[in-house]
Amino acid sequence: MYFLLTSMYRCNEIKEIRIRYMDDTDRELTAEEITEVCKNSNENQDSIERVLKKKEQKEVRYVEINPKKYKTLMNDEGTVLKPMPPY
Repeated sequence: MYFLLTSMYRCNEIKEIRIRYMDDTDRELTAEEITEVCKNSNENQDSIERVLKKKEQKEVRYVEINPKKYKTLMNDEGTVLKPMPPY
């Protein structure tokens, strides 16, 4: 039986990783941290989120990889028509 070992993540495509902790604080990783976490997850065939949950000192709620920039849709009067996450 042959296994093809491929990388789970393309590290050069990951520009931003945001961590949300259980105490509702956020942290964005630096470029060096992103590279290190990506390489570790590829070497261990593990998800970036699990690698960060093991590595971080605080308890991690979730991890966003290349998060979209959200914008709330409003009308001319300023009434929110469609709230976008994060709420």
